[in-house]
Amino acid sequence: MELLDCDVVVVGAGPAGSLAARSAAEQGVEVLILEEHPEVGLPVYCAEALSLQGIEECGVDPKPPFVCQEITKARVFAPDMNYVDLVSSEWKGFTLNRDMFDRSMSNNAVEAGAKLMTSTTVTGVIREGKSVVGVFASNESGSLEVKAKVVIGADGHSSIIRRTAGFRRWFPDVGICAQFRLGGLNLDYPEINEFYVGSNIAPGGYAWVFPKSSDVANVGLGVRRIHKAPPIVHLRKWVSSDPRFRDAEVLLTNGGICPASGQLDRIVDDGVMLTGDAAGQLIPVTGAGVHSGAASGKIAGEVAAKAAEEGDVSSKRLSEYVERFDKSWGKRIRDSRKMVEMLDKFSDDDLNALARIVTSEDILNLANGTAVSRTLAKLVTKAPGDIIRLMSAYILG
Repeated sequence: MELLDCDVVVVGAGPAGSLAARSAAEQGVEVLILEEHPEVGLPVYCAEALSLQGIEECGVDPKPPFVCQEITKARVFAPDMNYVDLVSSEWKGFTLNRDMFDRSMSNNAVEAGAKLMTSTTVTGVIREGKSVVGVFASNESGSLEVKAKVVIGADGHSSIIRRTAGFRRWFPDVGICAQFRLGGLNLDYPEINEFYVGSNIAPGGYAWVFPKSSDVANVGLGVRRIHKAPPIVHLRKWVSSDPRFRDAEVLLTNGGICPASGQLDRIVDDGVMLTGDAAGQLIPVTGAGVHSGAASGKIAGEVAAKAAEEGDVSSKRLSEYVERFDKSWGKRIRDSRKMVEMLDKFSDDDLNALARIVTSEDILNLANGTAVSRTLAKLVTKAPGDIIRLMSAYILG
């Protein structure tokens, strides 16, 4: 068994992990990243849409080859196919080439001083007493024992660090997603991202069309709880119903799981931290997690490095990370989760009625968990009685 030592070991080289590694390395400590796949960024599970602000948080230039399509508008379709266009002078987004995008972030971490080991599978944490002091792993060379002052679990929704370090093993609510990358299209508006809600398309979730160009788009959907068939079945049905997609070439089929219950109650312990999807740090309404994961990773890496230097990696010391992340993202995630619980009570007819009274700003606030109470209070003044009833539990709570 090969023995390795470092100050901080980061498990997973996605956005949260690479930003954690970079942030820690910039503090001057010894950082090792362990990535299970042979190449960072592959396979791609993501729908690949991200705001300019999120891209800047990740430290990547919004230029090819990292991005491939500028997005200037989002169009949200109600079940009856009426839609609301989301536009803002302060917002711009892009469709990513996620493999190259992630690779750029891991390269930045390496340039900052972190070491990267790919094709390395972590199998569990090492404990001394109640403290986590490293990880067990394996690769083609054999077994590894990596001792570290702090372990950062950035290894996604099925995190082995979360499961073996004594945190909650799974999430109370998840979205299950399926996606086609379709080619041979002729999209009229490749600068528009499309979203579709309704039980006939994506029960408990939503569907999307995220163009990568005028002839290629990521077309997918996510379902939750009330679905009665796998998401791929709903996706095939929906794609076959849209004349734009019937004769398209399927370039890639992928999917994934998005925690939809919000951040877990406990994400640090002695010698160990969770960040990104491993911690449930996604926006529950949308399932978006790159921006929040990158922000989380930055803070986690900085706190881990300083704690390692100080010789205090207790849960109490590492909780600075939780407190700092909560100030910037905690309320957004909690409010977005409340919105999920409220919208779960809406029928398709209710969603149609809501679409007739919401504005672009309203939807952006409700989806992203920003100014939610103020937005709902405004909507109540013009909502039909049934909508007011459904909103009241959130407003009064």
